Amino acid sequence: MSAPTESEQRLSYETRDRLYQVALYGSAALFTFIILFPIYWMVQNAFTDSQAVITEFAWFPSPETVTLENFSVLTAGAVPTYVINTIVVTIGTIVLVVAVSLVAGYGMARFRFKYKESFAQFLLLGYMFSPIVLGLPLYLIWSETGLLNARIGLVIALSAISMPFAVWLMWKYIQTIPESMEESAWIAGASRWRTFWDVVVPQTKPAIVACALFAFAIAWNDFTFAQILLPSQDSTTFAPGIMRLIDQGGYTSWGDIMAVSFLMTIPPLLFAYFLQEYLLKGFEVRTR
Repeated sequence: MSAPTESEQRLSYETRDRLYQVALYGSAALFTFIILFPIYWMVQNAFTDSQAVITEFAWFPSPETVTLENFSVLTAGAVPTYVINTIVVTIGTIVLVVAVSLVAGYGMARFRFKYKESFAQFLLLGYMFSPIVLGLPLYLIWSETGLLNARIGLVIALSAISMPFAVWLMWKYIQTIPESMEESAWIAGASRWRTFWDVVVPQTKPAIVACALFAFAIAWNDFTFAQILLPSQDSTTFAPGIMRLIDQGGYTSWGDIMAVSFLMTIPPLLFAYFLQEYLLKGFEVRTR
């Protein structure tokens, strides 16, 4: 048997490379389709008559079935309450997480104490466990303290979930800020608090945005804690509220559910799009 010629080897390499490229781009296209198709289906059905959503299957809606009637659910029933509760809980979580992580991160970056690195690793250790593990203990504690069905109770719970990563990120980011800038302010007579507020905080804007978006994502998309800690319909938020729209009086208006879901996805997209520059800078932290 004769050995393969150089041209045959080159052809073999080119064939394998072509097959690899086909497999790579084919897999990427498949995963993209899997991710984007549910979003497309949600948007399409949000503008489709609820009856047509069930009775007709179409890749593209027909002009006869296109309607804005589904969005009237935003002003009817308990949906406006879900919207208000979600906004209040999300804003409260963002404010609490950013405020605490700023102070805690600054303290860890500028003050020396034993076992700092171990403490930081312990903070992130909590993410090894599912948040559902905290569901029953929090329900029992909140029941005894009167925080059950209170939005502040959900804010505290969601902040506790968001805080470890936010503190760690702020700590690492503040470490990249030269201490000489603070020393110059101290020489000028500024107090530590004044230096922190006028010198450090403006420099940490990217990290603040990153922490705020992280807390926003946790609070806006939360289902588990809202379902457990806010069982009343008057105090619950978007995610569990959408579930309660299913099978109302023996009928499920999927058009209404898609309309609410569609509007629920808009704020995260807008935040990520307009603040992406700060978000990327916030996550570009270096360790010392």
